[in-house]
Amino acid sequence: MDNRLPPELIEKAVTGDTNAFEAIVRAYQSFAYVVAFRFLGQQEEAEDVVQEAFIRLWKNIYKYKPEIKLSTWLYRIITNLCLDYLKSGYAKQKKNLDLQMVIEPKSNDQPDKTLQAGELNSVIQEIASALTPKQKAVFILRDLEGLSVEEVCVILSLSSENVKSNLYYARKFVSERLKVTYQITDNLSTP
Repeated sequence: MDNRLPPELIEKAVTGDTNAFEAIVRAYQSFAYVVAFRFLGQQEEAEDVVQEAFIRLWKNIYKYKPEIKLSTWLYRIITNLCLDYLKSGYAKQKKNLDLQMVIEPKSNDQPDKTLQAGELNSVIQEIASALTPKQKAVFILRDLEGLSVEEVCVILSLSSENVKSNLYYARKFVSERLKVTYQITDNLSTP
């Protein structure tokens, strides 16, 4: 993701150039929203987290070190804000509300497949909401966002073994719940 942004732009933002920072916000805004939404499952809360993430990024941009990708730093800010929100009492009160999924159809030629993918995405999102905060963070960053184990380690300040262990249990939990939801059995042979 940082490949889209010229290093000079980031350097200008670090020195306090508001126009450069505005360009960074435009480049990362949808990415930040998708990550926050995957954690929180609510549009309004995700938007609030994204806004707070960019405020924190602006306040701390002077600490930026080029050896760390800006997207990794932003992942960390968003993840921490989402985990804090999920631990709050307000989030627990809102947990009973229906999840809303933002589905962008990939093609008008296959509406059934788009609907099925959206439904599966919604079910996975709902199942992931029952994971422990650490397992949820690892699952979202690794499996839904497609980050490497090393990137997840940096973002969450966890060891590789800890990331892999949490990912194993998260995947196992999600898999078991998907099997129950879709009544899938491990034995596929016919009688």
